[in-house]
Amino acid sequence: MSVLKMIYFAHGLAYPTLHQKLIKDPFYAWGWGPVEKKTYDTFKCYIANPITSPSGKTDDELENIEKDSKLTSFLDSLLPLAKINPFKLSEKSHEEGAPWAVTQPYDAIDDKIIEVYFNAKYGKK
Repeated sequence: MSVLKMIYFAHGLAYPTLHQKLIKDPFYAWGWGPVEKKTYDTFKCYIANPITSPSGKTDDELENIEKDSKLTSFLDSLLPLAKINPFKLSEKSHEEGAPWAVTQPYDAIDDKIIEVYFNAKYGKK
């Protein structure tokens, strides 16, 4: 659950911070909050246990991320999210007016809604 929440918040916060889309695949309005299904499918075998192996991303993909110092700096800045209880992050993703809250259960969350919400909530004022 922590990984799914971190990915969602990283994706949303990338809009006001990096001014770009971070995750290409859609998020869905599942019961505990927004879920990117490919990540869920990759790590669901761990249930609530620690993840002990990489996701299978190729070395080329990881090297491309590492070459982008702005992206790596942004991702590093989000590491404190890993220390937050995932249920607290779930509460945050369920706030009134949040993309998950305005999407029908189990539907894809319109990425434009995520972009507008995060820009309005966390962008420069």
